[in-house]
Parts: sequence; C-alpha cells; structure tokens
Amino acid sequence: MLKILQKFLKSIGLIPIREHQQPFDYNINDYDLSGEEEKDKIQLHKDFLLSVLQEENNRLSFVENKTTQIISQTSIIFSLVGLIIPIVIDKFDGVSFFIKLTLILLLMIGFFMYLISIRNALKNLNIKKFKYPYANPENVITLKDKTVEEFNSELIRDYLYCIKKTVLINNIKGTNLLHAYKSFKIANYFTGVIIIVICSLVLFTTQKEKISRVKIETPVKLIK
Repeated sequence: MLKILQKFLKSIGLIPIREHQQPFDYNINDYDLSGEEEKDKIQLHKDFLLSVLQEENNRLSFVENKTTQIISQTSIIFSLVGLIIPIVIDKFDGVSFFIKLTLILLLMIGFFMYLISIRNALKNLNIKKFKYPYANPENVITLKDKTVEEFNSELIRDYLYCIKKTVLINNIKGTNLLHAYKSFKIANYFTGVIIIVICSLVLFTTQKEKISRVKIETPVKLIK
C-alpha cells in the first residue's frame, strides 16, 4: 500500500525525482575524424547531428506550448469552480450535512490537484534552472587557421555535447509536463463528480419557496 502511495505521489510530482537518467553515455572526445579524405563522412555526421538538435528544439516547443495550455486551462477552471460551486451549494438548505461535507471535501481535493498541476507546469518556466547549451562561437576565431574538416570536427563535438544536455533537459521538462497533466486530469475527475452530484441535487431535491410574511401588530381601522 505504501509503495502504491509513493508511486502515485511521484506521478503527480509531490515526490521529486532526485536524479534523472542520462540519455547518452558517450564521450565527445572519442570523435577524432579530421582528415581531408574523410570530409564527406564528417559532413554527413554534422548534418545528422544538426537534424537531431532541430528535432529536440521542436520537442521543446511542443512541451512549452502544452505547459502554457495547462497553466491557462487550469487557471480558468480553477476560477470558475471557485465562483460557481459556493453559490450553488448555498441554495440547498434542505440537503443533509453529510452531502454538503462530501461536496466540500471533493472541492478541496479538486482545488488541491489544480494547484499541484499549476505548480508542476510552472517548473518548466524557470529559466535559471534550465540552461541550454549551444555550439561555441569562439571556434570561428580559435580554429580560423585550421582546415574545414578540423573545424567541422570540433563543431560535431559541440553538437554531441549539446544533444546530450538538451535531451536531458527536455526529458526533465517532459516529466514535469506529465506530472502537471496527471494532476490536471485527476482534478477534472473530482470536478466532474461534483457537477454530477450538484445536478442530481437540482433534479431530485425540492426546494421550499421562501415567502416573506409581515405581521402587523396594531392594524389601522378605516372608519367611513
């Protein structure tokens, strides 16, 4: 039971993942091609690694777009539920205390899960925490007297380093997005249950019409 609870808490980000697995274990210095006779192979490697970097940039854009959508949608639903539910609950004076308590508990759990969803999504917007690498522009100066093949070889090593770090960062952001989505989905389930219960109360509960009566203590008699 404890393991199931821990797994659930990890799935919504309440138990943080202390160390993320490195996506690759290669050493960038193992790439040692630099001869002119290998220029075609070097160019092919360069183009391939550049395409991998572009795919990771596309994945980053997808993750950030989904993160922004979850934040905006969660904020809207959070506000609407917070405004509507208390007003609706207040109209059911004849409803038992147990039903009201159940609705309040469901509402609190739903709000809590929405907050967790926003918290997980906002992690991806922390610019200071996610520092993306890039190819060293100083290579143009430091390698200006080298051959094209030697320059491309150094650029390939930069790409290899950037891919390793970029994939890791994108994996962390993707994990945060999954945690936010899981929390958002659970919160929607609780909100759906609340709406079903309220609709059932509206359908099956007869509300008494409150009629205001005024009693006149000393009525005035009209004498013709």
